[in-house]
Amino acid sequence: MARNVRGAPQERSLSDAVRRVQRTTGGHILGAERVPFDGRDINRVKYMDDRGRVRYMDDPAPPRSQPRPPRSDMSSLRGDNP
Repeated sequence: MARNVRGAPQERSLSDAVRRVQRTTGGHILGAERVPFDGRDINRVKYMDDRGRVRYMDDPAPPRSQPRPPRSDMSSLRGDNP
């Protein structure tokens, strides 16, 4: 797990994600959870917008410490879209 200068994990807490979504959307928070995405866990917050629609917002994950290895040109081809 990556650590910042003070030694605390760089992961964002679920409660911070909820506060951020509440502040940016003004919506009613319905729930929040950590979900696996792209090899790491992210915070996903479920909220109701001002029109009554249920929405999800993923809290941006901190950047990876190491970049992903590049895929070879042939591995990205599915055969139906050359």
